[in-house]
Amino acid sequence: MKLMIGAFVCLANVTAVAAERVQVIAPERLANYWLLQSSSATAANVPNSGVNLDKPTCAAVSYVVEKDGSISHVKLERVVPQGDLGKVAVNVISAMHFAAAPSNPGKDAVYTYVVMPFNVPGAQSTNADDKAARTRVTEACKLDDFTQRKQP
Repeated sequence: MKLMIGAFVCLANVTAVAAERVQVIAPERLANYWLLQSSSATAANVPNSGVNLDKPTCAAVSYVVEKDGSISHVKLERVVPQGDLGKVAVNVISAMHFAAAPSNPGKDAVYTYVVMPFNVPGAQSTNADDKAARTRVTEACKLDDFTQRKQP
């Protein structure tokens, strides 16, 4: 009887671990699972002094959106050029909270990343030079192999 109870406990633990698996998704697919709650999108708190604070910069930050919409496993993956804006990006991402998208009724947790641009023209600009500058900066932080990664 003890052996059978032990087997059930072991099976329950394996099932719980399997249920906690996180799907790795590309950033452009995040809206299929989770939608950013606008009230959690805070303004970046940039320090008064630091390295490359005024240079066009991108920061790639990976994170997990948990089943309750909270963020965990926040990690700075890349900053181009190197500087202190990576810390700013991590702080912004850490404060975010999401609501499940209609296509994610099971509230599946996902592992993804975002590229945050700094000191570049806004995404709403219709100027071709502005668009090209923004694309050039953000492309430097794209994580091409991200979906081949294992969950954190």
